[in-house]
Amino acid sequence: MTITESKQVSVTVLEAQGKLDSTSSPEADRRLTEIIGGGARKVVLDLSGVDYISSAGLRVLLAAAKRLQQAQGKLVLAAASPQVRQLLDMAGFAAIIPVFETTRKACASFAPPAAPESVAHGPLSFAEEIYLLALDDAQGVLKPMPVSALDYALAGALLMELALGDRIDTDLTSLKVTSTTPTGDPLLDETLRELQQKPEPQPTSFWLEQLAAPAKRIPERVLARLVQNGILKQEDRRVLWVFEVRRYPLVDDREVKEVRTRLRELILGTDIPDPRDIVLLNLGNACRLLDDLFAPKEYERVRPRIAALARLDLIGREMSQALREIERTMAMAMPMAMM
Repeated sequence: MTITESKQVSVTVLEAQGKLDSTSSPEADRRLTEIIGGGARKVVLDLSGVDYISSAGLRVLLAAAKRLQQAQGKLVLAAASPQVRQLLDMAGFAAIIPVFETTRKACASFAPPAAPESVAHGPLSFAEEIYLLALDDAQGVLKPMPVSALDYALAGALLMELALGDRIDTDLTSLKVTSTTPTGDPLLDETLRELQQKPEPQPTSFWLEQLAAPAKRIPERVLARLVQNGILKQEDRRVLWVFEVRRYPLVDDREVKEVRTRLRELILGTDIPDPRDIVLLNLGNACRLLDDLFAPKEYERVRPRIAALARLDLIGREMSQALREIERTMAMAMPMAMM
């Protein structure tokens, strides 16, 4: 991919040519970072010469928009081809980054930008953060969730961690391994090796189903890591002096408070989201864990914002669709079982 730069008064116009995928995205990200670092604040990215964008490319656009907002600038997109515009619309990018039909309209769109808010990130993995959100703090047990929701969410968390680590890339039809370099995380590296077992790229939904299988024991392994790291502790108690019950209360609620605060600020605010926060929101939304962050009336008010943000990640979309399909299948099976 090539990116050429020109000026229209105070607006920087960038014309992109080629494919924006896992191969070209590092260079595209470097080039955009260089241009923003050079002082560009009003940026139009002309996509008329781009014929393909994958999830890695979407993350580059999101990261560039985030950098510009942090610098009190703004990124807008223009002149996307029909196939690229279809992907942007499906991913809900127009709700986050303005998309215009022509470069002229994009240049005319600029208004004074709002000052950004910084977002802090904790050291936990996506899988660990989601497990903490799924835990009932008072009881030390998992909250009620749709069948298989946590398994799929944790499987999605592993794939999203690998995607942000530039080990895999996805588009609307398939997931492919782009780097076999180990991450150093045993669970992620095991997943990465499994993704290499198929000679041809498979749909993201295929891998979600494979990784969410009970035999993988992903929830138990994530739980063991949280206990090992001193975030949760294991307690064994007996009920009625007979039945043994195992609980996992928090040792310190700092981590889970930080996760909840990040999500609330993202959902209630208007800031352009960080790619990692989009992942976390998608995982929580798939498990129906975001309801707990808001009062009922407040949740109804922010539901459209949650839906718009959740569309920004392709793996998250596949995971949510897989869970909804499971729920539909079970709902159809229940009346038949009662007959």
